[in-house]
Formats: sequence, C-alpha cells, structure tokens
Amino acid sequence: MKRRLLSVMAVASLEACTMSGSPMDSHRYEIALDEARDDASIDCVGQAACDAMWQRTLEFVTQHSVTNITRSNKTVIETAEPHESGVLYLWASRTPIGDGIGSSTIRVKGLCRGMYTTDGDPAWMYVPCAALIMSAEREFRQFAAGAAPGKGTAPE
Repeated sequence: MKRRLLSVMAVASLEACTMSGSPMDSHRYEIALDEARDDASIDCVGQAACDAMWQRTLEFVTQHSVTNITRSNKTVIETAEPHESGVLYLWASRTPIGDGIGSSTIRVKGLCRGMYTTDGDPAWMYVPCAALIMSAEREFRQFAAGAAPGKGTAPE
C-alpha cells in the first residue's frame, strides 16, 4: 500500500514538473509576458478616437475571453473568473491622459486561473497560461487598430 502511494505521488510530482517547466522557462516567460503587456497598452488621442478604440476593446474582450463580461463602463471592462484552470479571461482599463481633449491609455490584461500558486510562484498551468496570455495581449494592438489579427508565439 505504501509503495503504491509513493508511486502515485512520484508520478504526480513529475507531471507537475513537466507542466510548469523549469525555473528558467518561467523566467523566460515572465520576460515575454512583460513585453506582451507593453503591446497590450495603447494611447489614443481625442474623445472620438478613444471612444471608437474602447468599443473595439470591448469587442476584443468579448471575443477572446471564455467568460462573460460582468462589468463594463467608460473606464473598465471585466469578465468573470472561470471555474476551470488553464483558460483565458480578460479585463481592460481606460485611463484619461489629462490633455483636455479626451485622450486615454487603454490596456488589456489577460488572466488565467491556475497560473500562480497562492505564494505567487509559477503553478502547474503556468506555461500554457502564459502562452495564452501572450497571444491575446500581442494580438490586441492589431485588433484595436482594425488590422487582421496575428498569432502570438511563445518565447524562444
């Protein structure tokens, strides 16, 4: 009985290690995630242009999040956290720049349940979640501008 329990625990541990990747992989993904988050931030100039960009952002969030929108107004778009791990959900924010003509910075942020442990360390779904988030965040800039969407890639 003890041997069987030890065997099961050993297999589970190995699976967890192969799913999350090495610490070096996690570090590479963190760098790539930071770059993708930069790509997912757009400045728009003027109220009309920013309103149009915000509408495109709402479309993007609706199309790319697995969960429904729970709150949407002039400054935030939020979706519900999914019940299952390893799936993408998004939120967006619109922050006025303060130039007096209605310009804003619009940001989209991807989230994925099961990506981090309660301590903030990479969890067993880290690598697949990071790839989903990077893909969506990199695609946002093209989508918001009205260009054909591209596919994000994992870091090399």
